[in-house]
Amino acid sequence: MIRPGELAAKAGNSIGKGRKMKIKLASTIMCVMAIAIISSGCLTTTQKGAAIGTGAGAALGTGFGTLAGSASAGAMIGAGVGAVSGALAGDYMDKKREEAEYAQLQRQLHMERQSRSGQGKNFIEGHYEYVKKRKWVDSSRKERAWVAERYEGDRRIEGHYEERLVPSGHWQEYEEKTWIPAHHE
Repeated sequence: MIRPGELAAKAGNSIGKGRKMKIKLASTIMCVMAIAIISSGCLTTTQKGAAIGTGAGAALGTGFGTLAGSASAGAMIGAGVGAVSGALAGDYMDKKREEAEYAQLQRQLHMERQSRSGQGKNFIEGHYEYVKKRKWVDSSRKERAWVAERYEGDRRIEGHYEERLVPSGHWQEYEEKTWIPAHHE
């Protein structure tokens, strides 16, 4: 009589160790690569480098581990080495990008300073210009006016003459000679 455990053991032996290793290798590589691809969606370059390095290192480690006799140990060692080297490469790329952005910012600031200092613009020497101006000319005058007799309450005010101001005037336009100092336009 065949026991259930023996049947499974016989079935496992019939597949063969080589084929079993190939299945483990392929599944390990697919899992690690899937994790690396999925996790690299919205990460920094350092994190993406670590994820991709982990996947690539696990794949290479599994291959070398299979040749050496232990695919799982090779995959773990390869994943660790790949993660570290991928993170270092990603960090290096992040630093280079930051340096390039800083250099671009410095170039922009330099160009702004040049434009404020007048470099690259037309230089105009100091000169006189005639500037049109306006001023109010007051021509108001006083005028004598007769005020008729009137009553304010119980008090009587007799008729008399008063001097009143009659406002008038006009705008006068004129030109004035003005010194314009040297400047950039």
